[in-house]
Amino acid sequence: MVSVARILDPRLRGDDEPWLRREPLHHEPGLRSAHTDSPPLSRSVAPAKAGAQLRAPRLPIRSAIAFLLVLLLAACAADDPPAPQTLAHEAYVWQRQWTPSVGAAVREHSADFRGLRVLVLQQIGDELVEVWPDLDALRDHGLPLRLVLRIEGSRSRADADTLAGALGEIAQQWRARGLQVEGVEVDHDCANAALTDYADWLGRFRAALPSDLALSITALPSWLEAPEGLRELREVADETVLQVHAVEAWRSALVDVDSSLRWARAWQAHASRPFRVALPAYRLRVQLGRDGKPAAVDAEGALDRSGQGAQERRADPAEVARLVRALEAEPLPQLQGLLWFRLPVAGDRRSWAPSTLAAVMRGALPLASIELQAIARGPGLQDLLLRNSGAIDAVAPERIALPAHCTLVEGVGAYAAEPGSAALRAATQPWLAPGATLALGFARCEPALPVQRHLPVDVEEARARSR
Repeated sequence: MVSVARILDPRLRGDDEPWLRREPLHHEPGLRSAHTDSPPLSRSVAPAKAGAQLRAPRLPIRSAIAFLLVLLLAACAADDPPAPQTLAHEAYVWQRQWTPSVGAAVREHSADFRGLRVLVLQQIGDELVEVWPDLDALRDHGLPLRLVLRIEGSRSRADADTLAGALGEIAQQWRARGLQVEGVEVDHDCANAALTDYADWLGRFRAALPSDLALSITALPSWLEAPEGLRELREVADETVLQVHAVEAWRSALVDVDSSLRWARAWQAHASRPFRVALPAYRLRVQLGRDGKPAAVDAEGALDRSGQGAQERRADPAEVARLVRALEAEPLPQLQGLLWFRLPVAGDRRSWAPSTLAAVMRGALPLASIELQAIARGPGLQDLLLRNSGAIDAVAPERIALPAHCTLVEGVGAYAAEPGSAALRAATQPWLAPGATLALGFARCEPALPVQRHLPVDVEEARARSR
């Protein structure tokens, strides 16, 4: 789902182009009564006397009041915004190696989702890598499943018939084991200029795929710049999954609320075809080369290879929760649901905690809670630690000020002593999972610091959660 080509590609810009504007709505003409051919009712009417004044018929008081109430309620209903829709949530399982912790995560958290999309094949050049998931774990909750094929590169040379046949065999094997396989998904970061070729390839792939498997494809916002090629693609696929994360090279955040909403509206306006929106539940590090392109990316591995000077790219839970609420409130009739990349797994250092994802899916987050702990190490000398005592992931403070009576302050790891003051500062704010503890350094303070104190909540963060 996340690739080097996708993360920092200058093609994937989010500026406000004309193609992002929605078309005006057209109102249908009013309908005539279905009873226009009925004969008129007849009754005898006595002729009015000369000079008599005609009276308007009177409504009974109760009928008049009821009529006015109906008009008032209709006017109020017309002014009310549409009720937010409830979107279905699904998740990607993206691990190539199914360790016991991956199977445990599927068993433990699958109930939170309406379905799972599981990476099963990855085409890298001429090599086809197959993933071997834990089918017993996937079968436990009986969720609808989609098999995901990842094709690396921006122009596919993979054989459509071969890949469709391989996926058909996997679907047959999984169904024989009692799994509910409903379709496949192709994840390919196609270049804008090659969308028509991709649509032709996808048509051949679709023709070779078993007819009882639905077809979806992941899609990039930049494809809106090639509307004809995109239209051809959307006509072949049953649905598209619009990825709104890691597509704006100049942002330090992985997702932006305003850009994401513009893209979703444009996707709705482009074609009356079902789609979903893929959202991030992770972070990564990117090392840029001299040409400004990514030279190394740390996304899912156990070790960092990006080296010093790498940039953190994060999905802020508060901002993503705000986006969830906005998408639910937006009038997008073709939007079928949200897809999360990726399912939280124990040991995945760069994914959100399960509790964070569950809160964001509800569209609301509790405030972060971070403590400064001071552990006695000698006379007047204390080790300093940060601890996330809350239920969700949190970003550690950039600066931690200590009392002026602390005469010696030294930092370790991410934090360094700030010259000329009793404070510690981080060049890059660390990410703290719930219950995680991070060493800051040590300080000599007389009197000693309290063993534990809560750090103040960031005001901007609190506002983001309440929007």
